[in-house]
Amino acid sequence: MAPLDPKSRSEQDLLLRLKNGDEHAWSFVTQEYGTRLYNFLLKKLPTAEDVEDVLMETMAAAVRSIGTFDGKASLSTFLFSLANHKRVDFYRRHQKTVELTEMVVDRNSGTASVEFQELLNELRPEYREILLLRYQTGLGVDEIATLIGKNYKSTESLLSRARQELRKAMGKSDDDDDE
Repeated sequence: MAPLDPKSRSEQDLLLRLKNGDEHAWSFVTQEYGTRLYNFLLKKLPTAEDVEDVLMETMAAAVRSIGTFDGKASLSTFLFSLANHKRVDFYRRHQKTVELTEMVVDRNSGTASVEFQELLNELRPEYREILLLRYQTGLGVDEIATLIGKNYKSTESLLSRARQELRKAMGKSDDDDDE
């Protein structure tokens, strides 16, 4: 097929050509979106090398999944969603694991009363997971929402309920201030 002229082609035509494996269409997508995806990832990943790796994974995922892309969202949305998922995968693979044997100090007695792991084990599994993602892994609420497949507000509410349960497990009332 002939090289792609962006002014004379619709996104549906481009999508059809991508689904048919047209190399010119893929070259166009790489040129059109490559720099924008790179800049998007550059703000969210630690090094330029990591950005390049995640960008390559994003484009490979686009090639693999273009056949199932229905075109209801724009191609741009599709590519940036893939890049965001690959960024989350990067952090999931590279997260630092920390031993959870820190002691929690009971404010009333001033002594080490319960190991943190025991407190976490008292919580519902979804509360334990969201607290670990937020405070051990250091992910933001938006990143956690992406990982667990919920929207931002639902994730924020779940995190709030998890904190409340943790306070209860620590023997604190809901009225105590977070410090």
